[in-house]
Amino acid sequence: MPRIQGKPNVPGSAFRQIIALRPEIAKPWNALDEAMRFTGVLDAGLKEEVRRMVARHSGCLFCASFGAPQDSYDDPRWAAAVAFGKAVATDPTAVSEDDWQALQAHFSDEEIVELTAWIAFMFASEMIGAVMKLEPATPELKTMYTNWIRNGIEKAARAAS
Repeated sequence: MPRIQGKPNVPGSAFRQIIALRPEIAKPWNALDEAMRFTGVLDAGLKEEVRRMVARHSGCLFCASFGAPQDSYDDPRWAAAVAFGKAVATDPTAVSEDDWQALQAHFSDEEIVELTAWIAFMFASEMIGAVMKLEPATPELKTMYTNWIRNGIEKAARAAS
């Protein structure tokens, strides 16, 4: 059971219900979440895969329950981004030169800024989940999340073309 009970009339997850206790924070937080996930120069699927890696290191059981990152990647951009996400989530002051050079080999400065901001935002969100002791997502919430991600990625792809 979470440490704080959120607003029960708010649809969605315990995270959304808890953050809804402060509507002036919840509204821009949720808007920023959606904007960062589904807009920008980086592929939304790549960002989701990085989020999965960050969730493995954030301590949020809820966030980690939405799926594990892949074991390996055929795409070197994805491999570099996920490795960078892991390095930052593990210790942002200890990102190795190898991780940084791998990132620079595949991403522009603009993309690196977006990726770093995404990782920081996701870690902050997941830190809230860890502090509040959110439980793993129910099957219903997993389905809702999967549909939200899929719809957001499809919308982003349509907007880009």
